Amino acid sequence: MKQKQNKARNQQQKTQTEPKVPPKELTFLEHLHELRSRLFWIVLTLILTSALAFQIKDLLIDIVMAPLHGEQLVYLTPGGGFSFIFTLCIYFGALLTIPVAIYHIYRFLQPLLQSASRRFVATFIFLSGLLATAGTLFGYFVAIPAALNFLTTFAGDTVIPNLTADSYLGFVVAYVLGLAALFQIPLLLFLFDHIRPIPPGGLSSTQQYVIIGATVAAAIITPTPDAMNMAIIAVPIIVVYEIGAFAVFIRHQFRKKAAAKMAAKAVRQEQLRQKTVLQRQLAQEQEQLVPRPHSSVSQPSSSTPQAAHMVTARPPRRTMDGFITATRTSSTRVSVPMRPQPASRPIHTTRTVPGRPIRSLDGLSMV
Repeated sequence: MKQKQNKARNQQQKTQTEPKVPPKELTFLEHLHELRSRLFWIVLTLILTSALAFQIKDLLIDIVMAPLHGEQLVYLTPGGGFSFIFTLCIYFGALLTIPVAIYHIYRFLQPLLQSASRRFVATFIFLSGLLATAGTLFGYFVAIPAALNFLTTFAGDTVIPNLTADSYLGFVVAYVLGLAALFQIPLLLFLFDHIRPIPPGGLSSTQQYVIIGATVAAAIITPTPDAMNMAIIAVPIIVVYEIGAFAVFIRHQFRKKAAAKMAAKAVRQEQLRQKTVLQRQLAQEQEQLVPRPHSSVSQPSSSTPQAAHMVTARPPRRTMDGFITATRTSSTRVSVPMRPQPASRPIHTTRTVPGRPIRSLDGLSMV
């Protein structure tokens, strides 16, 4: 454990001490070379997954034939059976290759994205995969059985259905891929609102156009123009659009709350700034009102007590008899404290007090 901790510390120190080298800009030919290599890996993944699908072709056929409830398919050309198996394996391999393709596209565009954009793109890809999976499951378990039940029983007993392998596989793929793409509408609305905010009420005012567009899309996806089959596709599109509009509405509410918080924060900062400015002005006015001490008066040191007596005397001198030592008339300096000034230390001044004469022993000489 200690060795691992030491290695981790050494790596952190190396990363901190080593200067950050900016990423090298690639030339146009280098970008083409990178794009070619990434396309190579995508195609190689498609080939490998298709080969894997061929190994489990019986399981895939059972999954595709499940909505028919035991009905058999026919093919009209000698290569119809091979074409059905080959196309089914390619579709399954393409489905497994989608995550790899998204990863390589993301890595190719990663140098152009910042950290926030990278998180946004990763979240976008994850949500897109979830919505595509939801659309695929809805198409397989709901839309395809309902459409087959309606289409095969619409003509009654006079016409017996005899489906070919190619037509049925195209029908299933159109439903599954079409619904997987249509379930991306909420995410696309959210993306459009992120790039350019949609005005409030803009989505609700376009609902009639969405209904017409959903009907046209259902007519393109479904092979027959009957109303029931189109409704199976158009109704989920309208519901998904309403979900996207509700998501955009929730995002606008969060934006309003965030804008209100930012405005309140700006107001508080402005009030605090004005308060600090007023406090500084008041402090400056108080400093101007306080009287300053005169420069000629010497202030006492902080280390000496106030009202201390300072005596200065000249050196002693002998009298005429040579025995008596007397002191010359000296002056004594007494430190007298003045009246304390407000907001300042007590100021001391000095005055001179004349010394008394000193008589000698003979009573004659005075100094």
